[in-house]
Amino acid sequence: MSLGKCAVIYYSQSGTTKQIAEAIKAKANADMYFVEPEKEYTGYIASIIRVGKEKLTRRPAKLKTEVADFASYDAIFIGFPVWYGTVPPFFQEYLKQCDLKGKRVIPFATTIKTGKDASLNTLKEILPEADIDINNYYFAAKNDKPDVNQWLDDLMK
Repeated sequence: MSLGKCAVIYYSQSGTTKQIAEAIKAKANADMYFVEPEKEYTGYIASIIRVGKEKLTRRPAKLKTEVADFASYDAIFIGFPVWYGTVPPFFQEYLKQCDLKGKRVIPFATTIKTGKDASLNTLKEILPEADIDINNYYFAAKNDKPDVNQWLDDLMK
């Protein structure tokens, strides 16, 4: 099955999610869109403290990245690190502004341990009109990293 024209929307702080995004770009000939907060997250502990405050105050970081037009794409890969058990708040804000109605959305996430179900539920909530491909959600935890190339090969069969 062909994926058609693909885009990758992602955020990566440490580079792990970026590696998966680059693998998707190479295999699916996808265009890449890196979502950046206005003020960069730096360091693990500082980022946890900052995200915790943003979550408590319900004020996600402002975005540096402008929302792109995804109308010409058939499949949209959405990749993010799991923070506080779900999709980072500023990344959620970006996705809410995207018109992905009827688009096939293929999520991929990286995490230390948990957040698979919660992050998937968040995506369903913020992208209610997208066709989220829950059967092909790539979720890589620190001690459980499925083979990215095999996942992509299976998607393109």
